[in-house]
Amino acid sequence: MNARLVANQILSIIWPLLLPACVGTGEVAPSLSGQIVGSDDRPLGPGMVMVERGKVHAGTYEGGGLIDGNGKFTVPLPRGGTFGIHLFHSDYSYVPIEVTIDAHQQVALTNLMVSWGVWMDLTGQPTWPDQPDDTRLIRLPTDDNKADNPVISDIKMSYSGTKLLQISAQVFDPDGDLSRMILVHDTATGAGYALNPPSPPDAKGRYPNGLYSLKVFLDPRHVPGKSLWYFVVSDNMCNNTPITPVAMPALP
Repeated sequence: MNARLVANQILSIIWPLLLPACVGTGEVAPSLSGQIVGSDDRPLGPGMVMVERGKVHAGTYEGGGLIDGNGKFTVPLPRGGTFGIHLFHSDYSYVPIEVTIDAHQQVALTNLMVSWGVWMDLTGQPTWPDQPDDTRLIRLPTDDNKADNPVISDIKMSYSGTKLLQISAQVFDPDGDLSRMILVHDTATGAGYALNPPSPPDAKGRYPNGLYSLKVFLDPRHVPGKSLWYFVVSDNMCNNTPITPVAMPALP
């Protein structure tokens, strides 16, 4: 989703969890948790969370996590600060949230209100749906038109020596409206990344179709042949691909 479409985003109330996890110093390790639901307020799952350090759509992707079958998730954070939280489900348009937390605080994300004036002016699409009365829930919009969704295909992983994992994927959007969100979550380390585009975006922030790539240093926590990586792509109108898991290849 283009950054200009979420400039007026508001996160409502956040509050500490009752049973915080503690680090060695006795302080609370920072983390975020929440639950996503559909238009009927029933939990949606499984899904995927990606975490961006800094302002939403303006920072660096550095973490991620999975949403369970009940729509619930918890994402550990390396430090306090401002984060963009991106929530995905294969059959729904994705939701971005921006939140700032203290260094040793655990918080639960609550429902949000988004001003979609720019989106309405550009597309004439309906406004963002009303959020549930239960402020612990975040409602995702139903994706009523999957024909305009981006597509990811031909995902490949290979090793460069003993230190690097090379990742590539073909990405195509029928509307030519890709965002920078060509994303992958490494379940072994908890890391999250945006793949590198074949060329820079245009003046309107639209990224090109084509081959996207990434090189990642191997970690002792990686298990070749088993560790899963989850891929998702979104365009500037919050349409996204299905969430695609891919196992690391076995070592040659």
